[in-house]
Amino acid sequence: MNQSLGHIFSTIMIFVLILSGCTSNGTYEAENYPIEPEILGSGNVNWTETQTPDGWTMVTNEGGSTLGYSKSSGLNLIQANGYAFKDLNRNNLLDQFEDWRVDPETRATAMASEFTIEQMMGMKMNPFGFYTVSEDTLDGNMKNALELNYRQLRAPGENVDARTKVSWNNMVQAYIEGLEDITAIPAVWMDDPRSGDVSNWPGNLGLAATFNPEIGAEYARLTSEEWRAMGISMQVATQMDLATEPRWWRIPGTFGEDPALSMDMVSAIINGWQSTYDQDGNDLGWGDHSVNNQMKHWPGDGPGEGGRESHTRDGAYNVYPGGQFWTHTLPFAAAMDLPGKTESITAAMTSYSINLEANGSPIGGERVGSSYSEYIINNVLRGMYDWDGYILTDFGVMNTEGGRLPSSNFGVEDLTQTESMLGVLEAGADAFGEIGEAFQGDIDQGVKAYELGVAKLGQEAMDEIMKKSTERILRTHFNIGIVDNPYLSLEKAESVPDNEEHNERGYQAMLKSIVMLKNSDDIIHEASVEDEKPRVYIPRVYVAASGGFSRTPASAEPGFDLEIAGQYYDVLTDEVTETFTGPPDEDGNPTLHPDDIIRAPRSEIADCDFSIVKINNPQNGNPTFLGYGGVSRDGEKYTYRPISLQYRPYTANSEFVRQESISGDMIEVTENGEEKLVKENRSYFGETAIITNERHLDLVLNTESIAEKVIVAVDMSNPMVFHEFESEVDAIVVGFGGSVSDEAFLEIITGQVEPSGLLPLQMPANMETVEAQLEDVPRDMEPHVDSNGNAYDFAFGLNWSGVINDNRTEKYNVPPIIGNSPN
Repeated sequence: MNQSLGHIFSTIMIFVLILSGCTSNGTYEAENYPIEPEILGSGNVNWTETQTPDGWTMVTNEGGSTLGYSKSSGLNLIQANGYAFKDLNRNNLLDQFEDWRVDPETRATAMASEFTIEQMMGMKMNPFGFYTVSEDTLDGNMKNALELNYRQLRAPGENVDARTKVSWNNMVQAYIEGLEDITAIPAVWMDDPRSGDVSNWPGNLGLAATFNPEIGAEYARLTSEEWRAMGISMQVATQMDLATEPRWWRIPGTFGEDPALSMDMVSAIINGWQSTYDQDGNDLGWGDHSVNNQMKHWPGDGPGEGGRESHTRDGAYNVYPGGQFWTHTLPFAAAMDLPGKTESITAAMTSYSINLEANGSPIGGERVGSSYSEYIINNVLRGMYDWDGYILTDFGVMNTEGGRLPSSNFGVEDLTQTESMLGVLEAGADAFGEIGEAFQGDIDQGVKAYELGVAKLGQEAMDEIMKKSTERILRTHFNIGIVDNPYLSLEKAESVPDNEEHNERGYQAMLKSIVMLKNSDDIIHEASVEDEKPRVYIPRVYVAASGGFSRTPASAEPGFDLEIAGQYYDVLTDEVTETFTGPPDEDGNPTLHPDDIIRAPRSEIADCDFSIVKINNPQNGNPTFLGYGGVSRDGEKYTYRPISLQYRPYTANSEFVRQESISGDMIEVTENGEEKLVKENRSYFGETAIITNERHLDLVLNTESIAEKVIVAVDMSNPMVFHEFESEVDAIVVGFGGSVSDEAFLEIITGQVEPSGLLPLQMPANMETVEAQLEDVPRDMEPHVDSNGNAYDFAFGLNWSGVINDNRTEKYNVPPIIGNSPN
């Protein structure tokens, strides 16, 4: 083509693009909205309509968005430029937010302008499950919530079958379409990380133990496809706190304590969750398999003083004695700078905690929880990191009586619910965790908060806060495409989740997550086809009754499922008495007592080739997230206790224990007739920890005293002190957070698969080094050194040949990186 013809061709193409409403970079730019539609079905029609087996209507636009709607709802289609669009506000015009050719950000901004203050408040409500799921009806609570514009809803539970999930979702979306006074924005189903009706993968800490971010990316890619098949498009996760404090209860949800490994896992996993991929693995950006994620708990909830958990008032403070506040923001920074086409994580959840410097002064000058801190949200996250995503407060920060969680409104206990709502909006958050079950009452409180904001900040400023926060929420609806098609297919819901292919990939990841720490005399070695089945003793393990969210009775099951273990071994195990002798339960029936276990005869144990004992790391019984017991200090003295990582009794009286805590509430006292505020001392110096499973150590040592050889399998949720039993046993393998199946453990132990996992956490030499480490500093403990001379340090693991040294250890087993302010 010569130059003049090329110029003419370029001019024609620009003219065509202008006429079609598209720019040369593929984005759509219409003239002015709203647009008068064409007669439906007239002219050059670029869409077709079909009725699905699930009762909704699918509209296919040639080269464009696929729409879904219910013909019986009253919602109609409109046509422009030969394409079909949904008339979401029933005005028979094509509005900008209805135009699927327009980018999600612009559509969200346009739709937010449609909402009243009451409807914007409805978008901010995030109650827990308040409804009853049925295959053919919506209950009054759900209808009430939808009419109030609640659109971020908890997904039906794992016990709800696929048919009911699909029917339920489609009923909800059709009901929304039939609401005449509300613009039809579909509901988003949101959930915590779940198991049971999705394929089985290691938890976050297990994924980190693979030291392979691509495994994390695969997990996210496949699981997001399953979630979307069930209609879930918002995850109240991913947890990306740095686990720098080894006693913290929520370590299993993290990617360990190292910033570099955590950043790489976060980047790969969030990219996998948010992007949709074609069959060749190409990143298509937002699409049918995309799930919005909430990075949590901003700005990092790992450095709780003494390891205390912030779901209880005794764990209200994060402390930074090592000055590493910015290091804890690094995984979040990775989530905000993704390598794929979605570019940045879209949502966040704040932590409960008040953040303190080493001297006890609040970071940013505000002695309030992160949800209320303008410094933490507006200044740092939205300002320094230039991030404008949707922020949901953690649940319970504004709780009144009767909440699911104890109130965690740290530092703002005197605020009313109305003042609390305004407080989090002013700080920069967009929605209220666990608020909304009062329905109109909570909306009224929200409107009062708005009016209070108008009086305080002025109408223009408060309107901007409301509109901007609503836009951020709406982006998470538009970017995944559910505004155009919120309906589900029963065929997908029954075939995609928990499928064989995905489970096999998850199982392979599980095998790679197991860490072999000790292997004396190569007791664990590559299996041979000539090997006969060894005779193996697998003792029953007593587990005490637990409280909290999911109360479970005491149990004493064999450490491994006997049917699975029987595939590899000739198994000897223990029995239990027919009649239990433990304390009566709530129905008056005796419960299981440890003495109700009848151990196998010593002679038979001694005759076994070896024993395999499966245990948990030490479990603390002092007030924690699970129990809530003792957290109220009203009218009685409260005793702060240490959290221990060893089984045997631990009293915190070494020189490394703080006798004056960094954290503490400001308490009003009277001295010399004058009232003043002093900081409460939360030191646990001289106190003794409460461990509920010391019997696990007894089981290991008693078995070792009888058996020829002993292999210990540890289901680990926290670092632990290994010196109590390590030198007495022959081999140790570790899985993380309850996410490793019996079959995976046994495939490693029997030598069917070579172990390849590495420690994502340090294992401390003793409790003194735990006390000496600083809560906010990664990898600052003296590690345990075993009887074979190996240090149980970060990135340590064994395979059949010995200590693993490969490209993973070369990359990550280097001094930890330190974060600096993004400014």
